[in-house]
Amino acid sequence: MVSARKIFTCIILSLLLVSILYFVVVHRDKIIKIIFPVLLGAVIAYILRPIVLKLESKNISRTKSIIMIYLVFGILLTTAVIFIAPIFVDNTREFINTVPEITTEYGEKFNKILKMIDTSGWSAEVKNAIYNEINNGVNIAENMLMDALRKTLVWLFKSLTGISNIILGMIIAYYIMKDAEFFKKGALSLVPRRWRNEIIGTCREINEILSCFIQGQLLTALIIGIMETVALAIIGVKYSPILGFIGGISNIIPYFGPFIGAIPSVAVALIDSPVKAFWTVVAFLVIQQIDNAFISPKIIEGRLGLHPITTILAVLAGGEFFGIIGMLVAVPVTAVLKVILKRLIEAIV
Repeated sequence: MVSARKIFTCIILSLLLVSILYFVVVHRDKIIKIIFPVLLGAVIAYILRPIVLKLESKNISRTKSIIMIYLVFGILLTTAVIFIAPIFVDNTREFINTVPEITTEYGEKFNKILKMIDTSGWSAEVKNAIYNEINNGVNIAENMLMDALRKTLVWLFKSLTGISNIILGMIIAYYIMKDAEFFKKGALSLVPRRWRNEIIGTCREINEILSCFIQGQLLTALIIGIMETVALAIIGVKYSPILGFIGGISNIIPYFGPFIGAIPSVAVALIDSPVKAFWTVVAFLVIQQIDNAFISPKIIEGRLGLHPITTILAVLAGGEFFGIIGMLVAVPVTAVLKVILKRLIEAIV
Protein backbone atom coordinates (compact mmCIF):
# COMPACT_ATOMS: atom_id res chain seq x y z
CA MET A 1 0.00 0.00 0.00
CA VAL A 2 1.41 3.36 -1.00
CA SER A 3 1.39 5.85 1.87
CA ALA A 4 -0.07 9.36 1.57
CA ARG A 5 3.37 10.80 2.33
CA LYS A 6 4.94 9.00 -0.65
CA ILE A 7 2.13 10.16 -2.94
CA PHE A 8 2.58 13.74 -1.73
CA THR A 9 6.36 13.49 -2.29
CA CYS A 10 5.80 12.14 -5.81
CA ILE A 11 3.41 15.01 -6.64
CA ILE A 12 5.83 17.63 -5.29
CA LEU A 13 8.77 16.15 -7.22
CA SER A 14 6.70 15.93 -10.41
CA LEU A 15 5.59 19.55 -10.08
CA LEU A 16 9.18 20.59 -9.42
CA LEU A 17 10.38 18.72 -12.52
CA VAL A 18 7.65 20.28 -14.69
CA SER A 19 8.49 23.75 -13.33
CA ILE A 20 12.17 23.27 -14.13
CA LEU A 21 11.38 22.08 -17.66
CA TYR A 22 9.06 25.05 -18.21
CA PHE A 23 11.72 27.49 -16.97
CA VAL A 24 14.34 25.89 -19.24
CA VAL A 25 12.08 26.11 -22.31
CA VAL A 26 11.11 29.75 -21.68
CA HIS A 27 14.68 30.92 -21.03
CA ARG A 28 16.43 28.44 -23.32
CA ASP A 29 18.59 30.97 -25.22
CA LYS A 30 20.08 32.50 -22.08
CA ILE A 31 20.51 29.11 -20.43
CA ILE A 32 22.36 27.71 -23.46
CA LYS A 33 24.79 30.65 -23.44
CA ILE A 34 25.45 30.23 -19.72
CA ILE A 35 25.80 26.47 -19.53
CA PHE A 36 27.61 25.88 -22.83
CA PRO A 37 31.12 26.15 -21.27
CA VAL A 38 30.00 23.77 -18.51
CA LEU A 39 28.63 21.28 -21.04
CA LEU A 40 31.79 21.61 -23.13
CA GLY A 41 33.88 21.00 -20.01
CA ALA A 42 31.82 17.93 -19.14
CA VAL A 43 32.19 16.55 -22.67
CA ILE A 44 35.96 17.13 -22.60
CA ALA A 45 36.17 15.44 -19.18
CA TYR A 46 34.20 12.42 -20.40
CA ILE A 47 36.43 12.10 -23.47
CA LEU A 48 39.71 12.42 -21.57
CA ARG A 49 38.75 10.50 -18.42
CA PRO A 50 39.69 7.02 -19.76
CA ILE A 51 43.14 8.34 -20.77
CA VAL A 52 43.63 9.96 -17.35
CA LEU A 53 42.69 6.71 -15.59
CA LYS A 54 45.08 4.78 -17.85
CA LEU A 55 47.96 7.13 -16.98
CA GLU A 56 47.05 6.94 -13.28
CA SER A 57 47.35 3.16 -13.45
CA LYS A 58 50.99 3.71 -14.49
CA ASN A 59 51.67 5.62 -11.23
CA ILE A 60 51.38 9.08 -12.79
CA SER A 61 49.44 11.52 -10.61
CA ARG A 62 46.08 12.75 -11.83
CA THR A 63 47.24 16.36 -12.06
CA LYS A 64 50.33 15.42 -14.10
CA SER A 65 48.22 13.15 -16.31
CA ILE A 66 45.79 15.96 -17.13
CA ILE A 67 48.60 18.45 -17.79
CA MET A 68 50.35 15.96 -20.10
CA ILE A 69 47.13 15.39 -22.05
CA TYR A 70 46.52 19.13 -22.31
CA LEU A 71 50.05 19.70 -23.61
CA VAL A 72 49.60 17.06 -26.31
CA PHE A 73 46.18 18.52 -27.14
CA GLY A 74 47.68 22.01 -27.32
CA ILE A 75 50.39 20.86 -29.74
CA LEU A 76 47.81 19.11 -31.95
CA LEU A 77 45.48 22.12 -31.83
CA THR A 78 48.27 24.54 -32.72
CA THR A 79 49.29 22.33 -35.65
CA ALA A 80 45.68 22.15 -36.84
CA VAL A 81 45.23 25.93 -36.57
CA ILE A 82 48.43 26.61 -38.52
CA PHE A 83 48.04 24.04 -41.29
CA ILE A 84 44.43 22.84 -41.45
CA ALA A 85 42.17 25.64 -40.19
CA PRO A 86 42.93 28.13 -43.02
CA ILE A 87 42.08 25.53 -45.66
CA PHE A 88 38.93 24.54 -43.78
CA VAL A 89 37.79 28.16 -43.32
CA ASP A 90 38.44 29.03 -46.99
CA ASN A 91 36.58 25.90 -48.06
CA THR A 92 33.64 26.81 -45.85
CA ARG A 93 33.50 30.43 -47.03
CA GLU A 94 33.63 29.36 -50.67
CA PHE A 95 30.90 26.79 -50.06
CA ILE A 96 28.61 29.35 -48.39
CA ASN A 97 29.17 31.79 -51.26
CA THR A 98 28.29 29.05 -53.74
CA VAL A 99 24.93 28.21 -52.13
CA PRO A 100 23.03 30.91 -54.10
CA GLU A 101 24.59 29.55 -57.30
CA ILE A 102 23.43 26.05 -56.36
CA THR A 103 19.87 27.21 -55.73
CA THR A 104 19.88 29.21 -58.99
CA GLU A 105 21.01 26.11 -60.86
CA TYR A 106 18.12 24.13 -59.43
CA GLY A 107 15.78 27.01 -60.29
CA GLU A 108 16.88 26.78 -63.92
CA LYS A 109 16.22 23.04 -63.93
CA PHE A 110 12.72 23.69 -62.62
CA ASN A 111 12.22 26.32 -65.32
CA LYS A 112 12.99 23.68 -67.95
CA ILE A 113 10.34 21.48 -66.40
CA LEU A 114 7.91 24.39 -66.47
CA LYS A 115 8.59 24.92 -70.19
CA MET A 116 7.82 21.25 -70.81
CA ILE A 117 4.55 21.68 -68.91
CA ASP A 118 3.81 24.86 -70.86
CA THR A 119 4.13 23.04 -74.19
CA SER A 120 1.87 20.23 -73.01
CA GLY A 121 -1.80 19.97 -73.90
CA TRP A 122 -3.08 20.63 -70.37
CA SER A 123 -5.57 23.39 -69.64
CA ALA A 124 -4.41 26.85 -68.54
CA GLU A 125 -5.83 26.36 -65.03
CA VAL A 126 -3.87 23.14 -64.48
CA LYS A 127 -0.69 24.73 -65.83
CA ASN A 128 -1.06 27.78 -63.57
CA ALA A 129 -1.70 25.62 -60.52
CA ILE A 130 1.37 23.48 -61.20
CA TYR A 131 3.45 26.58 -61.92
CA ASN A 132 2.45 28.24 -58.65
CA GLU A 133 3.10 25.11 -56.58
CA ILE A 134 6.55 24.55 -58.08
CA ASN A 135 7.48 28.21 -57.63
CA ASN A 136 6.37 28.16 -54.01
CA GLY A 137 8.27 24.94 -53.40
CA VAL A 138 11.47 26.33 -54.91
CA ASN A 139 11.25 29.52 -52.84
CA ILE A 140 10.53 27.65 -49.62
CA ALA A 141 13.34 25.13 -50.23
CA GLU A 142 15.82 27.90 -51.07
CA ASN A 143 14.96 29.92 -47.97
CA MET A 144 15.02 26.86 -45.70
CA LEU A 145 18.34 25.64 -47.08
CA MET A 146 20.02 29.03 -46.81
CA ASP A 147 18.66 29.71 -43.33
CA ALA A 148 19.44 26.26 -41.94
CA LEU A 149 22.92 26.15 -43.45
CA ARG A 150 23.80 29.66 -42.29
CA LYS A 151 22.52 29.06 -38.75
CA THR A 152 24.23 25.68 -38.49
CA LEU A 153 27.62 26.90 -39.68
CA VAL A 154 27.46 30.09 -37.60
CA TRP A 155 26.56 28.08 -34.50
CA LEU A 156 29.30 25.53 -35.11
CA PHE A 157 32.00 28.14 -35.60
CA LYS A 158 30.83 30.29 -32.69
CA SER A 159 30.62 27.28 -30.41
CA LEU A 160 33.79 25.48 -31.42
CA THR A 161 36.06 28.43 -32.12
CA GLY A 162 34.91 30.80 -29.38
CA ILE A 163 38.19 31.22 -27.50
CA SER A 164 36.54 32.14 -24.21
CA ASN A 165 34.21 29.12 -24.31
CA ILE A 166 37.04 26.74 -25.14
CA ILE A 167 39.28 28.10 -22.39
CA LEU A 168 36.47 28.00 -19.83
CA GLY A 169 35.48 24.52 -20.97
CA MET A 170 39.03 23.20 -20.59
CA ILE A 171 39.39 24.81 -17.14
CA ILE A 172 36.09 23.27 -16.03
CA ALA A 173 37.14 19.90 -17.48
CA TYR A 174 40.44 20.11 -15.57
CA TYR A 175 38.67 20.57 -12.24
CA ILE A 176 36.01 17.97 -13.03
CA MET A 177 38.75 15.38 -13.62
CA LYS A 178 41.10 16.55 -10.87
CA ASP A 179 38.54 17.04 -8.08
CA ALA A 180 35.95 14.44 -9.06
CA GLU A 181 35.95 12.92 -5.56
CA PHE A 182 35.56 16.36 -3.95
CA PHE A 183 32.49 17.11 -6.07
CA LYS A 184 31.02 13.68 -5.28
CA LYS A 185 31.45 14.14 -1.52
CA GLY A 186 30.10 17.69 -1.65
CA ALA A 187 27.01 16.61 -3.57
CA LEU A 188 26.37 13.64 -1.26
CA SER A 189 26.67 15.83 1.83
CA LEU A 190 23.56 17.69 0.64
CA VAL A 191 21.56 14.45 0.42
CA PRO A 192 19.88 12.86 3.48
CA ARG A 193 21.62 9.63 4.52
CA ARG A 194 18.58 7.45 3.86
CA TRP A 195 18.59 8.50 0.19
CA ARG A 196 22.33 8.29 -0.46
CA ASN A 197 22.49 4.71 -1.73
CA GLU A 198 19.68 5.40 -4.20
CA ILE A 199 21.29 8.66 -5.34
CA ILE A 200 24.68 6.95 -5.79
CA GLY A 201 23.10 4.16 -7.84
CA THR A 202 21.20 6.65 -9.99
CA CYS A 203 24.30 8.79 -10.60
CA ARG A 204 26.35 5.73 -11.56
CA GLU A 205 23.71 4.66 -14.07
CA ILE A 206 23.51 8.19 -15.51
CA ASN A 207 27.32 8.40 -15.68
CA GLU A 208 27.46 5.12 -17.58
CA ILE A 209 24.85 6.35 -20.07
CA LEU A 210 26.54 9.70 -20.65
CA SER A 211 30.04 8.20 -20.91
CA CYS A 212 28.86 5.64 -23.45
CA PHE A 213 26.97 8.20 -25.51
CA ILE A 214 29.45 11.09 -25.53
CA GLN A 215 32.64 9.08 -26.10
CA GLY A 216 31.03 6.67 -28.54
CA GLN A 217 29.14 9.21 -30.61
CA LEU A 218 32.03 11.66 -30.94
CA LEU A 219 34.41 8.90 -32.02
CA THR A 220 31.80 7.57 -34.45
CA ALA A 221 31.23 11.09 -35.84
CA LEU A 222 34.99 11.49 -36.37
CA ILE A 223 35.26 8.16 -38.22
CA ILE A 224 32.17 8.81 -40.35
CA GLY A 225 33.34 12.36 -41.14
CA ILE A 226 36.72 11.10 -42.33
CA MET A 227 35.15 8.31 -44.40
CA GLU A 228 32.69 10.69 -46.05
CA THR A 229 35.41 13.28 -46.75
CA VAL A 230 37.59 10.64 -48.43
CA ALA A 231 34.64 9.24 -50.40
CA LEU A 232 33.58 12.68 -51.64
CA ALA A 233 37.17 13.52 -52.61
CA ILE A 234 37.46 10.27 -54.60
CA ILE A 235 34.16 10.96 -56.39
CA GLY A 236 35.38 14.47 -57.17
CA VAL A 237 32.77 16.47 -55.24
CA LYS A 238 33.81 20.02 -54.38
CA TYR A 239 34.20 21.17 -50.77
CA SER A 240 34.67 17.59 -49.55
CA PRO A 241 36.25 18.62 -46.17
CA ILE A 242 33.35 20.85 -45.08
CA LEU A 243 30.74 18.45 -46.48
CA GLY A 244 32.39 15.51 -44.71
CA PHE A 245 32.51 17.55 -41.49
CA ILE A 246 28.78 18.33 -41.78
CA GLY A 247 28.05 14.65 -42.45
CA GLY A 248 30.07 13.50 -39.43
CA ILE A 249 28.44 15.97 -37.02
CA SER A 250 24.97 15.22 -38.42
CA ASN A 251 25.54 11.52 -37.82
CA ILE A 252 25.26 12.18 -34.06
CA ILE A 253 21.53 12.84 -34.55
CA PRO A 254 19.74 9.45 -34.52
CA TYR A 255 17.73 8.40 -37.59
CA PHE A 256 17.51 11.89 -39.17
CA GLY A 257 21.22 12.77 -38.96
CA PRO A 258 22.59 10.71 -41.87
CA PHE A 259 19.83 12.03 -44.16
CA ILE A 260 20.44 15.64 -43.07
CA GLY A 261 24.20 15.23 -43.58
CA ALA A 262 23.78 13.76 -47.06
CA ILE A 263 21.58 16.53 -48.49
CA PRO A 264 24.31 19.21 -48.96
CA SER A 265 26.73 16.69 -50.50
CA VAL A 266 24.18 15.33 -52.97
CA ALA A 267 23.06 18.86 -53.89
CA VAL A 268 26.63 20.00 -54.60
CA ALA A 269 27.40 16.81 -56.56
CA LEU A 270 24.24 17.17 -58.65
CA ILE A 271 25.39 20.59 -59.87
CA ASP A 272 28.38 18.93 -61.55
CA SER A 273 26.58 15.89 -62.89
CA PRO A 274 23.82 13.39 -62.04
CA VAL A 275 26.46 10.64 -62.14
CA LYS A 276 28.41 12.26 -59.29
CA ALA A 277 25.18 12.70 -57.35
CA PHE A 278 24.35 9.02 -57.86
CA TRP A 279 27.75 7.86 -56.60
CA THR A 280 27.50 10.28 -53.68
CA VAL A 281 24.21 8.70 -52.64
CA VAL A 282 25.75 5.23 -53.02
CA ALA A 283 28.79 6.26 -50.95
CA PHE A 284 26.64 7.65 -48.12
CA LEU A 285 24.44 4.55 -48.12
CA VAL A 286 27.46 2.23 -47.97
CA ILE A 287 29.08 4.27 -45.18
CA GLN A 288 25.82 4.27 -43.22
CA GLN A 289 25.53 0.50 -43.54
CA ILE A 290 29.12 0.10 -42.34
CA ASP A 291 28.30 2.38 -39.40
CA ASN A 292 25.16 0.44 -38.47
CA ALA A 293 26.75 -2.99 -38.88
CA PHE A 294 30.28 -2.50 -37.53
CA ILE A 295 31.25 0.95 -36.19
CA SER A 296 28.43 1.87 -33.80
CA PRO A 297 27.99 -1.63 -32.29
CA LYS A 298 31.75 -1.87 -31.62
CA ILE A 299 32.31 1.63 -30.26
CA ILE A 300 29.09 2.17 -28.31
CA GLU A 301 29.25 -0.84 -26.01
CA GLY A 302 26.19 0.01 -23.90
CA ARG A 303 22.75 1.00 -25.03
CA LEU A 304 20.58 3.85 -23.84
CA GLY A 305 17.57 1.60 -23.41
CA LEU A 306 15.20 3.80 -25.42
CA HIS A 307 12.56 2.53 -27.83
CA PRO A 308 13.01 3.81 -31.42
CA ILE A 309 9.70 5.72 -31.21
CA THR A 310 10.86 7.39 -27.99
CA THR A 311 14.14 8.33 -29.66
CA ILE A 312 12.39 9.83 -32.70
CA LEU A 313 9.97 11.84 -30.54
CA ALA A 314 12.85 13.07 -28.37
CA VAL A 315 14.81 14.26 -31.42
CA LEU A 316 11.73 15.99 -32.89
CA ALA A 317 10.94 17.71 -29.57
CA GLY A 318 14.56 18.74 -29.07
CA GLY A 319 14.73 20.22 -32.56
CA GLU A 320 11.43 22.08 -32.12
CA PHE A 321 12.37 23.73 -28.81
CA PHE A 322 16.15 24.08 -29.00
CA GLY A 323 17.08 23.75 -32.68
CA ILE A 324 20.16 21.79 -33.69
CA ILE A 325 21.52 21.76 -30.12
CA GLY A 326 18.28 20.16 -28.97
CA MET A 327 18.54 17.46 -31.62
CA LEU A 328 22.11 16.67 -30.58
CA VAL A 329 21.40 16.32 -26.85
CA ALA A 330 17.79 15.07 -26.97
CA VAL A 331 18.64 11.37 -26.77
CA PRO A 332 21.04 11.41 -23.77
CA VAL A 333 18.77 13.87 -21.90
CA THR A 334 15.78 11.59 -22.50
CA ALA A 335 17.78 8.56 -21.33
CA VAL A 336 18.81 10.41 -18.14
CA LEU A 337 15.21 11.49 -17.46
CA LYS A 338 14.11 7.89 -17.95
CA VAL A 339 16.61 6.71 -15.31
CA ILE A 340 15.50 9.40 -12.85
CA LEU A 341 11.78 8.68 -13.34
CA LYS A 342 12.37 4.93 -13.05
CA ARG A 343 14.24 5.41 -9.76
CA LEU A 344 11.51 7.73 -8.41
CA ILE A 345 8.78 5.24 -9.25
CA GLU A 346 10.77 2.39 -7.65
CA ALA A 347 11.25 4.47 -4.50
CA ILE A 348 7.57 5.37 -4.23
CA VAL A 349 5.87 2.08 -5.14
